[in-house]
Amino acid sequence: QLRVDGKAQTLLFFDQVATGTANEEKQLIAARNAKPGVSTTTAAGTSTEPARGRTTFFFVDDVHLAGDSLTRARSLLTRFVDNKMTAGDRVAIISTSGEIGFLQQLTDNKAVLREAISRIRAKADPESTASHVHISEVDANMVANHRDRGLFTYLVAETMREFQMKSPIGAATLVKNRVSQINAQAKTAEIETLSRLENFVRSTAPLAGRKVVFFISDGFVVDTRRSNGLEVMQRVSDEAARVGAVIYSLGTRANVFGPGADVSRSDFPDTGGGTAWRSLIEDKAPQEPLETLADETGGRSYLNSNALDDGLSQALAESSSYYLLAWRPDSENQRAGKSRVEISIKDRPDLRVRMRRHFFDLKGAETVKPITSSTNTPEDELRTALGSLYPRRDLPTSVSATLSQTGKGTGLNILMQLDSEMLNFEAGEKQNAVVDVLGVALDDRGLFSSFKQRLEIPRAAVAGTSRYVKWTQTLTVPAGLYQVRVAVRDRQTARTGSAMLWIEIPGSTIAR
Repeated sequence: QLRVDGKAQTLLFFDQVATGTANEEKQLIAARNAKPGVSTTTAAGTSTEPARGRTTFFFVDDVHLAGDSLTRARSLLTRFVDNKMTAGDRVAIISTSGEIGFLQQLTDNKAVLREAISRIRAKADPESTASHVHISEVDANMVANHRDRGLFTYLVAETMREFQMKSPIGAATLVKNRVSQINAQAKTAEIETLSRLENFVRSTAPLAGRKVVFFISDGFVVDTRRSNGLEVMQRVSDEAARVGAVIYSLGTRANVFGPGADVSRSDFPDTGGGTAWRSLIEDKAPQEPLETLADETGGRSYLNSNALDDGLSQALAESSSYYLLAWRPDSENQRAGKSRVEISIKDRPDLRVRMRRHFFDLKGAETVKPITSSTNTPEDELRTALGSLYPRRDLPTSVSATLSQTGKGTGLNILMQLDSEMLNFEAGEKQNAVVDVLGVALDDRGLFSSFKQRLEIPRAAVAGTSRYVKWTQTLTVPAGLYQVRVAVRDRQTARTGSAMLWIEIPGSTIAR
């Protein structure tokens, strides 16, 4: 049962969707085109097309990872790559800092993913101080933005005791300066994380189907008295609804009960219990953004760092299928996505329906065509296709590669293929289609080898049993991990297509 602003709605579409299957995109299109009076469910049927596989992203918030959390995150990712990836899965590992660099791309190549994991570093910016009186991000926020006099008094007293000060004036100044520095650093890291997450989620729009995003972080403070973090989180949720992404939060913070209980974090713990509340808020406050991001997008948060594998397995299992609903908005509030949406199971009040808190108009969420200048040359369009984040499908293209030994070293043999049914053949006697090709093999050090080709394809050559055009190119490259990218452009229609793959040239020191 669907209610919008308390009013029951007629479903135009309702169906169960299996993530990563060939039918998923067809069902999304059916929902997009659903009309009143048409059956609200569709028979998915059996498709002869191969399954796409799962599309899974790991967003590692490395600016909010402590050293022990980094170890947990790396181990979790390694076990996923080794034991949980299945045929057809495409996975990307992204970090807040961008430290992973060129390897932050979707791939089914486990060597690429292992190398990406090895590049994750803890990028948290710890406070530089000679004091052993611990002031956490939560403490600094409570003192600076909530005027917590009790906590401030405790920190001043312990600072006086540490440095054997007789007057509180110097200690108060020292605490204020530390609080100000910690708050400034924390605010910068908070906005960096959320802004990068927003941009990343938006970038997945060209990908069809549901995307699962695992947000890995120790957590951080979001407070309206300090920043506009809540506003950015709202934008993340809106983008996730628009592109079909679900966020599952994985909390890597060690299971402790605040600095007052963990003596190892402070040489001056509050043994008097005057700030006993710190244990609760220190544990809870950094988790709130993780819980909110998951809840708003239809995912879950798994915050027990000792059971992250169980959480990951559960999330993968439950995200393997979902229910897709569509209805027609009948007011401006509904069309603007400002209405309250409620879904329940008839006669089953014991069941809870988990859903994203934001909805969107499918017609407004169709893939946006890249903006191109009217002065772009064919070469510009070809280069744009070559550098696209995800493969272009207007002119379906595929690429594979093998290695061979030549007199000059290792030969990288690139085999390319495109579908001739998407080509426009010239009229007249020749009836040829002309396709421009641009290709490159590059590594993350900036080393590359490129090639350009011009294909002249007679209609007669593809009029037989095979509609596919195949051709090759050989490059000589040194040892390393390379991405091969190929872009094609039909001169008649200006349609472009692209494809990419990863290949390792023996002799490199890639993580295995």
